[in-house]
Amino acid sequence: MINFFKSIRKDQMENNKGKYLKYAIGEIVLVVVGILIALQLNNLNERHKNKNLVNNYIENLIENLSMDSINIGIAIRNIEEDLKNIENFEDRVVKSVNPLDTILRIARYEYNFKISVNIDYAKETYGILNTTGHLALFTPDVIQDLNEIYNLQEKAVFNTNITIQNYLNNLSFYSRKYPFTFKNNLIKNGTVAADKVWNNISLLNHATEFNSLIITKSDSYRLSLDILPIIRDKTNNLLDKLRNQKK
Repeated sequence: MINFFKSIRKDQMENNKGKYLKYAIGEIVLVVVGILIALQLNNLNERHKNKNLVNNYIENLIENLSMDSINIGIAIRNIEEDLKNIENFEDRVVKSVNPLDTILRIARYEYNFKISVNIDYAKETYGILNTTGHLALFTPDVIQDLNEIYNLQEKAVFNTNITIQNYLNNLSFYSRKYPFTFKNNLIKNGTVAADKVWNNISLLNHATEFNSLIITKSDSYRLSLDILPIIRDKTNNLLDKLRNQKK
């Protein structure tokens, strides 16, 4: 009799053990499914956040690059216009019966002593992307385009600074001997003081020293025209790509 009850108890324990095992497996499956769902939702949420972040960056990049494109276009037009004036000066001097006097007239009344080829590129968004590491959120082709454009900008700024400094050094030397129209100038054209200076200069020395200004300015312009159109075209191409991604 006792053995009979032991047998029944053993059978119940075996049955309960099977039920507990099934229950435990079911709990494990539910936990795993819950974790997978949570990870999927987290990934979806992360992708949504990254997408919004990228869209915000795209808007800022479009704003920065659009401003760069406009400024580059203005710089190119100004350079080409000034180079055209210089070419006209050269033509007049070549054809002049009194070339030294012609050079003097150009220097005193017609030549623009200012040089403006340095562009203040808008790099704020690109700097943030590099600092935060968010540049990696963009597609490889956009990353490559951005890096290429901003590397070209750095090269253009470096080269321009050198050539402008050469021009400014020549201008500083020139200003020690010859008065010209500029702000904060005590000896202004059209004044008695300016006439006294100009009437006592060597036309030959002035011609060679003024020509040095022309050469350094023209060199700076030509160097800028070698790279600025490339930067402008690459900038405009990237703008089209970013605008299409934004749609």
